[in-house]
Amino acid sequence: MAFDEILHHVGDSGRFQILMIVLSNILFLLSSCHDFMENFTAAIPDHHCRVNLLDNPITEINITMNLTTEAMMKVSIPMGPNQKLEQCRRFRHTQWQFLNPNISTSNITELETEPCLDGWTYDHSVFTSTIVTEWDLVCDFQSFKYYAQATSLAGHVLSSPLSGIVSDRFGRKPLLVYSCLAYGILGTYCAFVPNFSLYCVLRFLLSASMSTIMNNSLTLVLEEMSVKWCTIAVILSGLFMSIGQAGLGGLAYMLSDWHRLQLAFALPYFIFSLLFCLGPESARWLMTTGKIDRALKELQKIASINGKKDIAQNLTTEALRSKFKEDVNSTRKPAKIKNIIINPIMRKTMLCYSSAIFAEIFSSFGILLDIRILGKNIFLTQFLLGAVEIPSRLLTYFALRHVRRRPLTACLLLSVGSCITITMFLPEEMHVLRLILFLLAKGSYAASICVFMVYNQELTPTALRSTLSGIYSMVVRLAGMLSALVLVTRKYFVHLPMILYGILPIVAIINIYFLPETFNLPFIDDIKDMEKRNGLINKSISKKEEQDFLETTEC
Repeated sequence: MAFDEILHHVGDSGRFQILMIVLSNILFLLSSCHDFMENFTAAIPDHHCRVNLLDNPITEINITMNLTTEAMMKVSIPMGPNQKLEQCRRFRHTQWQFLNPNISTSNITELETEPCLDGWTYDHSVFTSTIVTEWDLVCDFQSFKYYAQATSLAGHVLSSPLSGIVSDRFGRKPLLVYSCLAYGILGTYCAFVPNFSLYCVLRFLLSASMSTIMNNSLTLVLEEMSVKWCTIAVILSGLFMSIGQAGLGGLAYMLSDWHRLQLAFALPYFIFSLLFCLGPESARWLMTTGKIDRALKELQKIASINGKKDIAQNLTTEALRSKFKEDVNSTRKPAKIKNIIINPIMRKTMLCYSSAIFAEIFSSFGILLDIRILGKNIFLTQFLLGAVEIPSRLLTYFALRHVRRRPLTACLLLSVGSCITITMFLPEEMHVLRLILFLLAKGSYAASICVFMVYNQELTPTALRSTLSGIYSMVVRLAGMLSALVLVTRKYFVHLPMILYGILPIVAIINIYFLPETFNLPFIDDIKDMEKRNGLINKSISKKEEQDFLETTEC
């Protein structure tokens, strides 16, 4: 549209765009770990009831002084069906007869047991501290871990639409600055939080800040470059997110204390807050909302950084107004969310796109939020889940350049659903094959996220881009939150989560048919542009159908 010509004039692929991409990619590197950090900060180590034989009579103290730890466990805690110590029960009375090697513990039944009244003893060989060990979130309280994850994701649900509306009203830059600062402050406090309830509240607020950061940073970067560089920027951001997720496993291995891991991800956001404060506002947004004078200053900065100082000096407000013509007057008033609801094209696009991305995220997050089901070594599993995304996203770059959006999205949804569905029919003993299928599903998920990000930018007009991105982000986070809550149902019906994760993406393919094709089409600035584009698409489809009909009748 008109702004693309102006941006090309001042430079749409120069040093300025490179600096913005580098800054945003470093931000994505860290931000990608926020939702999956609790795989490690909330890891559940091996545990059993605390054994306190010192509470016994004096005669028994003399016996225990010569006992090994293994022997004390044997007489105090029953063995489970997997021949490991029970994690949530202990003998009501010490079973000294088990010290006799001629007596088999498996042949003795109906011994009285009780819950872990004195607390638990944890294995600290892997994690020195997690929120589970700090607040005893095991046994009857194990579901609290999933509630904490759901509460954290609920912060995204609330923040995403609000941040999008505020961003379209007041700009991308202010929200980025304040959100980065808020994340740094809240994240630092979260590392030293005294109780579980306050921890959940802080994680909720941290997620709210993170949604604002992710949505606005990507929007700001993409609005400062032409359409032809959009795909490259999205793929690069996706690659850095994958590297961040793969690196999370290594960092969590080195920082085995959850306090230090939380602090390591919070402190860099103070620096990001300062950098975005010194950075520019979106010139495209300024132009679209009629703020021509501010847009002129930003465009002059872009031209200067790109080495086009002569253009920066010659650029004037009158030139911008004449270039933008009627678009300036028609888009002076900020677009409102009611425009999405009233306009049938916008409404249909939003609903179909939302349902498709909901299914994709719902299915994938269920696996990513509980990676214990993929293998015992969660550090290696986290690394593999991140590393598999790198080739997947690289292949997506070529797919986005040569394949239409609708069939590509449908194929990726089918791939995710099929891989998850097949694993339901595989026994847990085939853990290698199960892991391979999950990695294929994760690779398809990573590719689909890149496609959805590009598709979103192409579908939505600039005047409503942040608002719609906020709504879509809310849908994404709602899917993640429900996915975490579905994991709780595993104790009632073990296969229910996997059934839902597998079926939903396959069913959602139907909605892709109702979305418009945007392959090789430019960005649109307002709803009128969207209506014109859809009219041209429908007209070309009608001509093609008419031509096919004539060819059929001639035959």
